[in-house]
Amino acid sequence: MSKACELCKGACCESILLPIDASPTTTEFYAARGEVFMIVGRTFAELPSRCPHLSGSGKCKTYAQRPVACSRFAVGSTMCITAIERRRPDQADAIMALL
Repeated sequence: MSKACELCKGACCESILLPIDASPTTTEFYAARGEVFMIVGRTFAELPSRCPHLSGSGKCKTYAQRPVACSRFAVGSTMCITAIERRRPDQADAIMALL
């Protein structure tokens, strides 16, 4: 686990970020269930949903058998940085300095 991930403690595992179309109906649907916002010109919905495999220390309890979506998640990616900024605003600068 990287130093950034150790400090972050799984911000990426505390919600689901989904790219959605920006139609009023779709936006309204997801806004009623979470938040809708833009990342690099694309509309996303964030749905609160903490992974049941995330331990209190921020480590994955099933790391060796984690799903493909988790194993392909890129540390330092736009999605990673978005999760840090949204879920760890007080620590974001320190975490990103370690990326």
